[in-house]
Amino acid sequence: MLEKEFKYFKDHQEELVKKHEGKYLVIVGEEVVGVYDAEIDAYVEAKKRYKPGTFLIQHCLPGESAYTQTFYSRVIFG
Repeated sequence: MLEKEFKYFKDHQEELVKKHEGKYLVIVGEEVVGVYDAEIDAYVEAKKRYKPGTFLIQHCLPGESAYTQTFYSRVIFG
């Protein structure tokens, strides 16, 4: 799911970072359809135009650190 969008980001990461470093990109297919300062703004606007699961919100940073995101929770598995 969203492999095409993530591959597009990885393949074009260098040029995207030159244009949009630090911004949040909304990617649909192989196209950047929105650029935002805040992740929440990217989500709210993308959700207005696209179905969930059809767009990728990607923080535009150099290097592999842009590929991961950590979520913290207080859930305990036992």
